[in-house]
Amino acid sequence: MHNRCGRPATVVHHVKPHRGDKRLFWDRSNWMPACQPCHDGPLQAQERRR
Repeated sequence: MHNRCGRPATVVHHVKPHRGDKRLFWDRSNWMPACQPCHDGPLQAQERRR
């Protein structure tokens, strides 16, 4: 599966931060495919701004 940058997805990004909530962590509707650079860069920066 590829994500928005076109690279192969290698990690699962949680759309709504789970912050340790196991139910939210395993909720597949909260998952989004991401490559490691996008996950660690813009997606995590966006999460920190919330």
